[in-house]
Formats: sequence, C-alpha cells, structure tokens
Amino acid sequence: MPKHILVVDDDPDIRQILQDRLESYGYLVETAADGPAALEKLDKLTPCGVFLDIRMPGMDGMEVLGRIRDRHRALSVVIVTAAGAGKHMMPAITAGAQAYLLKPFDTPQVRQIAERWFGQPHGSDSAP
Repeated sequence: MPKHILVVDDDPDIRQILQDRLESYGYLVETAADGPAALEKLDKLTPCGVFLDIRMPGMDGMEVLGRIRDRHRALSVVIVTAAGAGKHMMPAITAGAQAYLLKPFDTPQVRQIAERWFGQPHGSDSAP
C-alpha cells in the first residue's frame, strides 16, 4: 500500500513543490494550508509523516506540532522553515519533531528526508 504524507504550509507554491516532488517519488500526498485544516485531515488520515511549516498565520507550526504529539505520538514530523528562522528549529526538535528542512530546499534533500523519516514509498527503489 502506498505511503501517505501530509504537507502543511500556508504558501501554495511550497505545498505544490513538495506535493509534486513527493508524488514523483511514489508517495501519496495530502496538503493543508493551515493548522486547523491539517488537524482535521489527521483525524481522517493516518499518514506515515508530516512536513509542517513552522511559521503560519493563526495556529503556528509549534501549536500544530503539540497537538499532533497529543494525538499521534509516533507520527514522524519534519519541520519546514526558512533558513533565517533557525531559532525555531531546536524548540521544534525538543517538542517532538524528528528533523527539519530548510527553505529554500533542493529536491534530493526532500527525498532523502522523506525516505529516512517516513520510509520508502511502496514499490519504489532507493535510486535517486
């Protein structure tokens, strides 16, 4: 069965880039534009992992991460943040994120992080 990943980012371009890349690797991807939409999707879908933007209007990524940890302790979460926002990385890791992805990111890095933290998509090989 293919592995699902949830991508949460308020920037539609980032959501689309991550969705396109991850789907090209063989993952099934759901997206959410904000924290409440992400939590709603997590109530219906059990993905193998989440790419979560840390800085979003309204409910920020730290609050979403806390709620994910309350409901889905074992779910792998990778924080997505701008390179200049490094101050958010360590608190996110301390709060339960497994890793982080700095914007701007390159596509081999996305694949490497997805395979390491979420596992290989069904029926794929590990060739880049």
